[in-house]
Parts: sequence; C-alpha cells; structure tokens
Amino acid sequence: MRLHRTLNILLDNQLLWRVLFTASLMLIAWLGFTSQPYPIPSSASDKVNHFLAFAELAFLARLGWPTIGLRVPFVVLTGFGLALELGQAMTPWRQFSLYDLGADMMGILAGFGLVAAVLRLMPGRPE
Repeated sequence: MRLHRTLNILLDNQLLWRVLFTASLMLIAWLGFTSQPYPIPSSASDKVNHFLAFAELAFLARLGWPTIGLRVPFVVLTGFGLALELGQAMTPWRQFSLYDLGADMMGILAGFGLVAAVLRLMPGRPE
C-alpha cells in the first residue's frame, strides 16, 4: 500500500511533470536543429526518434496538465512538431518531412495511451 501511496503522490506532482516537460521540449528542439551528432543514443530510424520524443512529451504534458483534456496538448504538440519541421527545412543539414510529422502524431497518441494505462493500473484514481 505504501508503494501505491508514493506513486499517487508522484503522479499528482504536476510541477515535476511540467518542469520535465519544459526541459524535454527544449532538449528536443535543440536536437531537432543541431548539426552535431546526437550526444545520446538514438535509433537508426529517424521516425522512431520522432515517435519516442513525442510520446514522452505527450506523457509529460498529460501528467503536468491533467485537467485540459486531450485536444489541447494534441494540437500544441502537433504544432510544435510542425514548427520543428518548418525550421528544419530552413537549415542546410535537415529537411522537412511529413513522415516525421506523422511519427510525431502517432507518438502523441501513444503517450496519451500510456498515461491512460498507468492511471488505470492505479487503484482509486480517475482516468
């Protein structure tokens, strides 16, 4: 029971999730524009990187702002992905890709699903 209480306290810590979301957003933006090799391990497929990055952002956004529903974070994160792609189109070392944007959107939906699954596993929590 103590573990459930600790996990509930962690899940309810909106400030933590918001700080992690902001830090992740900045790191993902930097990674999206850098011409340097990634300082962290990444997938051989750029689409997997996009999927995982946006799944993480959606997960953090959902826990950081649990009362705003799904539409707002979906639109905001999709807009962020589009802005990244448009910005990358202006750099000589990156290019615009609708497939990347599609991977972003699929990642957002997966992140929402992961949060729903975590909350469903926690007894006594609303979804």
